[in-house]
Amino acid sequence: MQGMRLGSYEILSELGTGGMGTVYLAKAVEGATGVLPGMEVALKVIHPHLVGRSQYVERFKREGRVGQRVRHENVVTTYAIETASLNEHDALFLVMERVVGRTLRSLLEELERIPEGLLREVAHQVAAGLAAIHAEGIVHRDLKPENVLVSRSHAVRIMDLGVA
Repeated sequence: MQGMRLGSYEILSELGTGGMGTVYLAKAVEGATGVLPGMEVALKVIHPHLVGRSQYVERFKREGRVGQRVRHENVVTTYAIETASLNEHDALFLVMERVVGRTLRSLLEELERIPEGLLREVAHQVAAGLAAIHAEGIVHRDLKPENVLVSRSHAVRIMDLGVA
């Protein structure tokens, strides 16, 4: 998909894949919703085999709506829920904040043991993010090391609100 366009976004690379979709690094071009041209974003595209299953489509859209409601420095921001043509089919996708970092799981695998000071900082930021999510009347329900991003400067973001 590298170099392809999805709506107002140019796909640069694949970042990862999960049960609901694949996440791509993309660059916004002219006409992008809620972001400036040239801005890098993460696009979460629902898997094609789930598009025909209404319960999965609704769950995916709910993830987007929840991500748009919760605005907090420790929660990945969702800018838009969009549909665009891709390979002669409509693709449903979320336009999200691009966070440069790695998951708490990969950090744990690399370090084998996270230093206490860093662990306390991560816990503090995760708690702040969860408080913001809960303030909106939402329960995350899938908080795990794979859904916590940690940047090089140790800024923490909770992601994947799919079962919130």
